[in-house]
Amino acid sequence: MPAPLPELTIVLERALSVGDPERVREARRSLAAAFPDTEAGADASFRLGLDVLFTSGDLDAAIEHLRNATRAKSAKAAMSARASLGILLLRQGKFQQAVFELRKVASQKPPTLGAAQAMSIVVDAFRQQKNKIEADRARGEQLKILEAVAKSADPAVAAIAEVLLGAEHKHDGQRDQAKKRLESALAKKTLDAEYTAKAQALLAML
Repeated sequence: MPAPLPELTIVLERALSVGDPERVREARRSLAAAFPDTEAGADASFRLGLDVLFTSGDLDAAIEHLRNATRAKSAKAAMSARASLGILLLRQGKFQQAVFELRKVASQKPPTLGAAQAMSIVVDAFRQQKNKIEADRARGEQLKILEAVAKSADPAVAAIAEVLLGAEHKHDGQRDQAKKRLESALAKKTLDAEYTAKAQALLAML
């Protein structure tokens, strides 16, 4: 019988505090196996997947961990895991499976920047497949998500969405729309240095 969730969580915290990678992996394996449908279990599976990917490059093992993480559908880690899963499936050439997972991320409510990013990956995937009709349809969905996020009550999130919309409008040659979005984003004064520089650089190119 597995140890209680609080006990396993403490074991993981202790392993993290001493910086022992193998103890951390073992603690996460225990958490993921015993409580797969919890936030803690999903996060453990997600991080195990990333660990395998970056330490050994084993896509199959990483995908298995990421799939396990998606079982806890309400967990924050589940959506991050699903997005990473979609990207790895694309790397394996499993196009339909990848698009399915990424569209699940993109359909989350309320819309998020992560959802818009997932749909942008779908757009690129269809473009690489030379499927212009589906690429254009996916891009329309991506823009709708960004429009929704740009109305967020969180001014920092809304500003980032406006920068991304400005970049998309610039790409389409819609100079006035791009300028409006970028100036609005900068006016909110909530962008970090990276996005401030990006918005300013895009404005300079208009």
